[in-house]
Amino acid sequence: MGGLVGTILAGAILAAAAHGMTSAARAEGALAVGTSGNFAKDGFAVGGAINKATKQDAIDQALATCRKYEGAPKMAEICRIVATFRRECFAINFDPKPGTPGVGWAVGRDKATAEERALAACQTTAGAARRKFCKLEQSFCDTHE
Repeated sequence: MGGLVGTILAGAILAAAAHGMTSAARAEGALAVGTSGNFAKDGFAVGGAINKATKQDAIDQALATCRKYEGAPKMAEICRIVATFRRECFAINFDPKPGTPGVGWAVGRDKATAEERALAACQTTAGAARRKFCKLEQSFCDTHE
């Protein structure tokens, strides 16, 4: 597996691993994204962190995960934090066809809200012809639900 789909799945695996190694007392999260704004041409990199002891730990993990993306190395170099949160969820949607512009991410009070917002963002960037192809790639909550 290569390209955008492979890098997104790698991020999902890293986020899931981080989720499984934390205790219930931790509840800080962050989301990092690397993008030029031209998703179709340049792709994007993303990294999330949940259930960290401190906001800084969440930021550090999200940036580290984002910067490990291999499918869009130039975008991984420019990762930045787009959200920090506590006891909320994040979701990422994208159009899996290479060279398409549909990408969306969001934070919400629960999984359903984050997923709905990320889908709406993806559909907006995808445009009329590709909006129906946006699909949920990952969502995680900064709580032990």
